[in-house]
Parts: sequence; C-alpha cells; structure tokens
Amino acid sequence: MRKEAGKPQPASQNLIQKAFYKSTFLALWLLSVVLGVATGLTISYQAELMDEAKQVLQLANYKPSLVSQVIADDGKTVIGEFAFERRIPLSYDEIPERMKQAIIAIEDSRFESHWGIDPIGILRAGWRNFQAGATVEGGSTLTQQLAKMLFLTPEKTFTRKAKEALLAIQIERYFSKQQIMEMYCNQIFLGGGAYGVEAGAEYYFGKKLSELSLEEYALLAAIPKAPSYYSPIRNPKNARLRRDLVLENMAQEGFITRKECEEAKSKPIKLRLQSRDVNTNSPYAYFVEEVRQYMEDSYGTRKLHTSGLKIYTTLNVEAQRHAVQDVKRGLHEYDRRHPKWRGNLPNVIEDEQVKDLDSYHLPDWDHSLTEGAYVQGLVMQVTDKAAQVRFRDYMATVTAKEAALSRKSILETFKRGDLPIFYIKKLDHEKKQAFVVLEQLPAVNGAFVCIDVKTGEVKVMVGGYDFKYSKFNNATQANRQTGSVFKPFIYAAAIENGWTVDDYVADTPFVQGDWMPKNYDGKFMGVISLKTALAQSRNIPAVRLLQSVGVQKGAELVKRFGIKNPMAPYLPSALGATEVPLIELVSAYGVFANEGVLVEPHIIRKVVDYEGKVLEEFTPRSRQVISPYVAASMVTLMRGVVENGTAARIKSVTEGDLAKREIAGKTGTVNDFTDAWFIGYTPSVVAGFWIGYPGEKRSLGEGETGAQAALPVWISFMKYYLNGKPIEKFPKMPEPDSALKKLQAQRAKQILEELKTAMPEIDPSMLPLPPSLRPQDSDDPAEDGESEHRRQDLY
Repeated sequence: MRKEAGKPQPASQNLIQKAFYKSTFLALWLLSVVLGVATGLTISYQAELMDEAKQVLQLANYKPSLVSQVIADDGKTVIGEFAFERRIPLSYDEIPERMKQAIIAIEDSRFESHWGIDPIGILRAGWRNFQAGATVEGGSTLTQQLAKMLFLTPEKTFTRKAKEALLAIQIERYFSKQQIMEMYCNQIFLGGGAYGVEAGAEYYFGKKLSELSLEEYALLAAIPKAPSYYSPIRNPKNARLRRDLVLENMAQEGFITRKECEEAKSKPIKLRLQSRDVNTNSPYAYFVEEVRQYMEDSYGTRKLHTSGLKIYTTLNVEAQRHAVQDVKRGLHEYDRRHPKWRGNLPNVIEDEQVKDLDSYHLPDWDHSLTEGAYVQGLVMQVTDKAAQVRFRDYMATVTAKEAALSRKSILETFKRGDLPIFYIKKLDHEKKQAFVVLEQLPAVNGAFVCIDVKTGEVKVMVGGYDFKYSKFNNATQANRQTGSVFKPFIYAAAIENGWTVDDYVADTPFVQGDWMPKNYDGKFMGVISLKTALAQSRNIPAVRLLQSVGVQKGAELVKRFGIKNPMAPYLPSALGATEVPLIELVSAYGVFANEGVLVEPHIIRKVVDYEGKVLEEFTPRSRQVISPYVAASMVTLMRGVVENGTAARIKSVTEGDLAKREIAGKTGTVNDFTDAWFIGYTPSVVAGFWIGYPGEKRSLGEGETGAQAALPVWISFMKYYLNGKPIEKFPKMPEPDSALKKLQAQRAKQILEELKTAMPEIDPSMLPLPPSLRPQDSDDPAEDGESEHRRQDLY
C-alpha cells in the first residue's frame, strides 16, 4: 500500500510497518550470529593445535582447589576444614538426577544435543528478549559457562565471547557430556564461600546434596546466574522468583509434573545456614587451630588449603563436646559465686545487619542444644513482662525469674536481636519448648586437656570458653604459675635421690635470708610423713625437700619431664614459681602413670593426600624419664591426695564408678589465688584443668583454691569419660635398683647419726627414721598414732 502524502496512516498500518522493520532487523541480527558461529566453528576445526585446544587438553590433568579435612579419632567425623574455595567434589553418578535436571532446565535445555554452542538456543533467546523488550534469557550454553569459569575473566567484550565459544567447542570435542556436567556442578560459585553443589547444599541447608528436596535443588540451580542478586539471604524475594522459574522450566521440560511444580512453588524458602568458618564456630576449634599451625609449618599454606588433604587426628568427638560443656559449667559456676551483671550483649541486627531473624541460625545450635548445656539464644521479641527467645526450632519464654542474674527489668536486660547465653534446664521435644536460665559470658577463663598416657594422643583440648570470643589457646599458649601442682616434681627428685615414701619431713618454720615461706593455713604440723605433706599440700616440706636434693638436681629433673621453661635455681621454685602451659604439665604427669616413660603428646595420626597416598604417619616418641620405682613411689604419694588430701572429693562422687577407681593427682593454688589447677590420672589417662584471668595476675577471690575452682570440672569430665571402661590398677611398686638402694642407705645413716648426736636422750622409736633403720613397729594402731603425735611434738 502506497502512503498518501498529507494523510495520516491508520494505526494498524503503523504497527505493521514497525513490526516489519523490527523483524527485518532481527532477521539480519540472527543471520549475522549464525554466520559468526559458523565461521567460529570452521576456524576451530581448522586449528587443531590452537591455544584454546591446548588449554582444554590441560583439563584432563586439572585439579580444582579442594577442601582439606580434619578428621576425628573415629576415622570418619570431620571436625574442621581448610580451603581457599570451599569445594566438595562429586562424581557424575553422585550428583542427584534432580540436581542435573534443575540445572539443565534453567541454564541449557538443549545441553544433551548441542556441540558447545547452540545456534537454536541463541535464536530462541534473541526472540524472547525481543518480545520482552529486555534481556530475560541468555544464549550461552552450560559448556560456554564452564569455559568462562575455567579460563576467562568476566569482562563483557566481543573478543571474550568469541574465545568462550571456541573454548566451549573444544571442551565438547575432548570431554563427554557427563564429564562436562560433573565439572560444572563442582565448579559453580553459589555464594557464602561455597563452590560446587555439594558445598552449596551444606552451606544453605546444612545437608548433603543427596538429602535435598525438589524446591531446594531448584534454589541451588537458581543462584549461579548472579549469586548476590539471587542470594536467598540478602534478596529472598529475587531468589524465590528465580527458584520458581527453575521449577516452571523443569515442568515444561517434562522433568517434573505440574502438580510437583505447584507444590514445590508453594513452599517458602527455608534455610539452615552453616557458618562460613566452620573452624571457628565449633567445639573443636582450639584443637583444629593447633592442627592448622602444624600443617602450615609442615606443608605450607597453599598445599593445606588447596590439595584436599585428609588429616586424621587423635581427638575424641564425644569427649571433646562433653569437656567443652564441663569447662563452661565450671566457669559459669565461678561467675555465679562472684555475681556482677556486665551486659553489653551482642546483637545480630546491630552487629551483623541481619534483617530476617526467623532464618538466622547459630552454629552452636547444631552441636550444643542439649539439656545441661550453655548456649546462646536469639531474642525474637521483648515486652515488659517477658522475652521470647529462639534456640533453632525451640522457643523459650524468659521472665524476670529466669533473668534474675541481671537484677534488672526485662526491657532493661534484652532487646530484639540480642544473643544472650542461657543454661538449658529442659527441652520439651514435642512442644518445641526450652526452659532456660540467663547466664553471661564469664570474665574468667579456663583450659582443659586430656591425654592417653600410653600413646601420647591428645583426646581432648579446650583452650578457653569459646574460640569465637578469644582465639588465644590457654591450654598451649598460656604460661601460668603452677603453684602446688609443681610439687610432685620436687618430690620425685627427692625419691630419686634417696628419700622414700615412708620418710618424714619437718613442717616447721623455715627462714632463708628475708624469705619465710608459709603454709596455706598459716600453721605448722611438725614432723610429718611425705604422704601427709603432699596430700595436705604443705609448702614448707616441699622447700625442705628441694633444699635436701639441691636446686640444680631439681631443675634437671623438671627439664627431663618435657617442661620447656627452665625452673629458676632458687628454693621458691618448690612452690610453683615456674610458669608452664597446661598441656606440658598434663603430659608430664603422664610420666607417673606410665611407669616413668614420657610419651610426647601429639594431635595427628596421619596425613593422606587426595589420591590416598600417606604423606605422614605419626610414630610415638617416648623416653624413660624416671625409673619405674620412682614413678610408682609418686603414684603412692599422689593417691594420698585423692584418698585423704585436698582432692578427697573424688572419693565422694556417687554417680558412675569414679570413686571406685585408682586415681592419683594434685591440686594447685597460686599465691593470692591468681590461678587454680587440678591434674589427675589413672593408669591409662591423664587430664588437667586450669582457671584464671588470661594475661593478668588477678585474684580469683578468697578461697578459690584448686579444690574449689578446678577439681569439680575434672570430676565432671572424668566420671563421664571413664564410666563403663575397665577399672584399672596401677602397677605394683618394684624394688629400687642397687644404686638407689645405696643412696637410700647413705641418707638413712646420715639422718640417724644426726638425730643421735642432736637428741641422745630420745627413744629411737620416736625418731622419724626410714623403715630399714626404724625399730620394729607396734601392732597397735593407737600406739603408732601416739608415736606419730610425739614425733610432731619434737618439732
């Protein structure tokens, strides 16, 4: 139809003309695309050894950055990970069919039929974009996306797009569709530091990929196009729209039925976010950090974080979890003995800019949400009468009664988004209710270590209240004054130099220049046995023993026990002036339990590379530190601490079988109550706990002794750890060797001559002599007790 001058054209004619021009332009554009593709294809097949082909051929040996795993002593439980890119590779057969279908439906519906680039797909995408007046569909194939991820930068230029097409064609030439899908599923970035669909499933849903539901597969497939824009965390509306698009495409492609599609679309997005830093937010954090330091020193940072190593360790999962709660309980109990509300609660709205409290998830809830545990809760709502607090899928109502610790009103104590610490009294699993009591982060800190005395394996390591609050490991890094837990080394030096467990020592005033040491109670007991002296943790006898042995000999013996900080060459060292990390003391106490043999503590059993090759396997390193006789003598003395000394509380435990066991140990309290300790052992295991203020010499308070502040934590752990295990007995004391017998005889004669000269009028039965020189003891216990009393009167 010819256009008439000066007359307006009908609207329908204008629309036809516009459509004609647009369709002509589109046809020309599509023709150019097809010609370009054909040209690229021709060039590709002509150039067999072109750069793209060489690059693609290298994929046969390509090893993506892999996660190295830290594995517990059961050989299967993963307790930590190291990676620059968190990726858990799956084989093609391990990738669920629903996951593959979701990816194909949204990214490349003709994946199985094209040869790297898809002219039909390009035409279809162009037409849909033309109809929509915007870019709603891309023309890149899944293979092109893989090429971009592996070889190219994200720049948007014609040159980069051409290289992408050529690389995709070459990938299709050398690799099967299954191999391409496998590489794609393991390579894609899904946000949150997760690379690959398995890591994505764990990050967003806390599950393995094989455990996901249809709508969860669809959500994973929706994210890679723009991980930030389609993030279900930051942009849940965008994420749901694209998830639903994936489901719609799956229905159109025949992968799912219309009913399945609509049911999946009707479901809200439910996340169970896992922490990006699994090493920080777990009960194994301090131990895993020790593993990291060792591995980086031995293998380098890059190899550790990219090579997919498997690091098999000594840590016992259940024991570690129990110990973490025991340490927290001990610190909270101390905190409640010195109540002072400090406030300043962390708040996820203010600190982390969290908008959706309903989907917020704390890693602690995955492993610590049990009755008797100390766990953070999320304050969801606050009124003048109560706060509603969420613990994963459990809710708790916290009134002024439960929040009594703060001594303030509910509105003054909490605000929405706060993360207070609570003690879980009870969980109602049917009603999903939690009954809790408000606690707070203690200002004091502590550490706990448990070691197998025969193998040196570290079974438990708690370096503090929680790694997320402080990464300083009080078990390995804190050099603290040891107080009375140092005394057994002085006693061991004395036994090694001729003293016996049946000898007596003077608990009488001692003066050396201006120094006048005192006992804890400020009193003196006179002449007492070594058993009594150690059991009651008397200070003066320890000083006299070190004086008798000689400071240099004492220091040399301490060094043999594996204690790195040298003992100062002064008599006050007998009272624990030397600063030692907890792990060294616990390991050293293991010598007494292990018949005088020190087995160096270690945390790794073996290291295996991704191919299964063993790179390192630990062989216990041990050495004889003291003789079996000296070790057995110390066991006898230190059992006295538990039987009738400062740790006698162990024998009053009614739960389990702890009270029936042979246990030896020592409490420790440092001057001004700055540190409190207890280290104890059985024939097979040694464990110790320390409590104090890290980095400062601050008093724990009057009466906060080792027996009060440290021993209860040790008891709580050991009654769990030993329960049900065989009840063991320490080896019988062997005879001393000939050299030691000679020392004992020389020392006994020396004392006898000194006493006869000093006190010729005293009845020999009253003298504190070794058994070999003592007159026959009476069979009457009362008479023996009277003699002991009279010996004390002598001094």
